Amino acid sequence: MSEQATDARRRGRLARRPLAPALAVGAGVAALYALWSWRQWQRFETPSWDLGIFTQLFRAYGELRAPVVPIKGPGFMLLGDHWHPLLAVLTPAWWVHPSGLTLLVVQALLVGASAAVVTGCAARHLGRWPGVGVGVAYGLSWGLQSAVASQFHEVALALPFLAASLAALVRRDHRAAALWSLPLLGIKEDLGLTVTMIGVVIAIRGSRRLGALLAAGGVAAFVVTTRLLLPALNPDGVWDYAEDSIVSQVLSDPGAAIDGLLTGAPQKLLLVLLVVAVTGFLALGSPLVLVTLPTFAWRLTSDVPFHWSTDWHYSAVLMPVVFLAMVDTLLRSPAWKARAPLMAGAAVVVALALVPQFPLWRLVDGDYWRPGVRPAGASAALAAVPDGATVVSDITLMAYLAPRTEVYWMGNENPVPDYVVLYQGAGIYGGEPPESAEGWAEARFPGEDFTQVLAVDGFLVARHTP
Repeated sequence: MSEQATDARRRGRLARRPLAPALAVGAGVAALYALWSWRQWQRFETPSWDLGIFTQLFRAYGELRAPVVPIKGPGFMLLGDHWHPLLAVLTPAWWVHPSGLTLLVVQALLVGASAAVVTGCAARHLGRWPGVGVGVAYGLSWGLQSAVASQFHEVALALPFLAASLAALVRRDHRAAALWSLPLLGIKEDLGLTVTMIGVVIAIRGSRRLGALLAAGGVAAFVVTTRLLLPALNPDGVWDYAEDSIVSQVLSDPGAAIDGLLTGAPQKLLLVLLVVAVTGFLALGSPLVLVTLPTFAWRLTSDVPFHWSTDWHYSAVLMPVVFLAMVDTLLRSPAWKARAPLMAGAAVVVALALVPQFPLWRLVDGDYWRPGVRPAGASAALAAVPDGATVVSDITLMAYLAPRTEVYWMGNENPVPDYVVLYQGAGIYGGEPPESAEGWAEARFPGEDFTQVLAVDGFLVARHTP
């Protein structure tokens, strides 16, 4: 056998070496989060209205319609809210099983796919067991837990692409890094600036022309999306989130902008520390950590307290960045690489130590495996609403009704519905939940008659009687 053939076989063995641990960790992470999501779904726990919104989105895509989402408002085009046209590629999953639970399982699979990429990259460069350690620590990271607990969001689709782009950066394949980053432009508008920073890192690493082109393209995509596409599709002709940041105040009221930046300083500092602490601060040793800056910038300058917290889905895209930056740091010298098993083990310990403070801990709580107080009443309420009806509801059952009815959120100005569905325990009524769905509906729609047809365990259903 020639020397070239021997070398080719050796490279092939090295390329296959990370495959088994990557698949194992990815499958385990996906299964863990699918299990979590299934329990959340079965218990009718609804942290926000977003799953209902995305369920309506995928129903529209599944029926080959424009993504109009009535939960956001009558006739509301969802691509005028956030820019995520690439979500359409997930439509086949909806065809298989049209349910909000399907979206939760798809999200778990996407998280698992990103864990496989992170594990594979770490195993390739650091060895099998350090790679497994890094992958497990990433899979258990608090940012992913919080994202899954807040139910489906578009950023789930970003995770595998972002991980693949950064893994390519670790192995210095700049062309692949650029190509893997491009789908991010169709997943959420702010990720255009993340693509820009990937371009900056590519330029720092020596591919200056490619990096400059990618950075410029990311900025251009962000500007076009936020200044042209989103306003063109938004019913109010604006980008709805332009005013969330204190940047909008810098020229008009700089004092207020500075005050806003300092507001919530302890929570903001905690957020930054927790993001880098999951890697034992090793992420700070790599230029890849620069890719976190756009996400930190919009979150830390936001005047919305949710954006500074460790809850919700906002930290998910930071997790692959810091863990692959950690891998890159360990490769910077033979001495650091020799410590990889110790550092990977430490990352697992940190991840496990944080678990009791975050959602996955509920899986070890026996109560989480019981039905809870909602299922009986929720099931009865769902059974009381026929297919094809128009419904006004609070957030509790939106995602469950959306595949087969036309659902509107109770907080908007809506057309007169066929049914009103409320849950007295939803926590949105200021301690004074409605005594009946009939009374609430007739107060909301003056001159219309409704008849309450169900009241079970706090779930109320009223039918319109023309």
